[in-house]
Amino acid sequence: MTVDLNPHDDAPTVAYQLTGSGAFDPDDDLGRCPVCAAPVYSDDHYCEVCGHPLEGPDPAHGDADHSEVDLGELAGVCDRGVRHTTNEDAMGLAVVYGTLIAVVCDGVSTTPGSGQASAAAAATAMAVLADAVRAHGPGHPVHHDTRPPRGGSAADAMLDILEPAYPEYDEPRTAPRAIVGGFSPEDAEAALHAAVDAAQATIAQLSAAEGRMAPSCTFAAAIVTPPTPDGPGMVTVGWVGDSRVYLLGPRWCERLTSDDTWAAEAARAGLIPANEAETHRRAHTLTRWLGGDVEDVAPHTEIFPIEAPATVLVCSDGLWNYASRPDVMASLVNQLPPRCTAIDVARHLVDFAIDAGGHDNITVVAARVDH
Repeated sequence: MTVDLNPHDDAPTVAYQLTGSGAFDPDDDLGRCPVCAAPVYSDDHYCEVCGHPLEGPDPAHGDADHSEVDLGELAGVCDRGVRHTTNEDAMGLAVVYGTLIAVVCDGVSTTPGSGQASAAAAATAMAVLADAVRAHGPGHPVHHDTRPPRGGSAADAMLDILEPAYPEYDEPRTAPRAIVGGFSPEDAEAALHAAVDAAQATIAQLSAAEGRMAPSCTFAAAIVTPPTPDGPGMVTVGWVGDSRVYLLGPRWCERLTSDDTWAAEAARAGLIPANEAETHRRAHTLTRWLGGDVEDVAPHTEIFPIEAPATVLVCSDGLWNYASRPDVMASLVNQLPPRCTAIDVARHLVDFAIDAGGHDNITVVAARVDH
């Protein structure tokens, strides 16, 4: 995106596996599994955590202009777009013990080196989040026949508020398998704070060009945790800046983040009409970001229940500039077949943004939640 002092645009990309940037390498000797982001060494033949064969096909491929990562139920696409000569977006993806982790960072284009900053932030945050999930272990699966009847939990109460009953809607006949003792949404919130702190510390080590602002980027992440005996799966989101997370469910759709921009904050304060938050001349002027000249980098965090089947999207403004409303985003996804894959969704949305003009770098990470 192009903004004034607190702006962003083009950049390299990252997937856990750091697809795109190539400029940031936290440890030459220690790598990461491209699926679960567990530490691996160069002579390892497979990941000891998830079993992924390290000598087989790489789920991440592409270059700085266009890269893709396909982990099955979680996938992402990062594209330079049409107007920019470089790509300053970055993404990180991992699947750890059934928990889906997605990170998107968008470099602030008016600060030199922001592509490297976004790559470093995405890589660092993904490593912290994946390690946090792994530290809790896989939990214990519980067959649906042993689960108590649905209802009565705080998560279900929230679903009842968010999703009013529709007479023609039938409850699923088969309850999904649940996980006990694994990584919880509350654990995810704490991990997001740690991840942002670590990302900020990493960016601070990048040298700023003399006489210029230090490199900066936005941050948005979604952590999808499996169902528990108490209720449905949950998505925990964290963000700094104006990269976004959307939840597109079977009966409702919603944007789960609120932009840290001058215009958005002015609209929330009643200083400008709400319908001008994305058209005002300061609509892309960031008020919070990661990087130089910033004191408070604590992320906003929220937890939401998921009614499956659903799609969780984490994206940069290169997409949402053309489809900001959740219902419009849902209509784009609904153009695809119902059983389409996460990589199909990400590719479709990136193609849509390019066809709409591609004025900015475009990054979309999609998680398909079917249970």
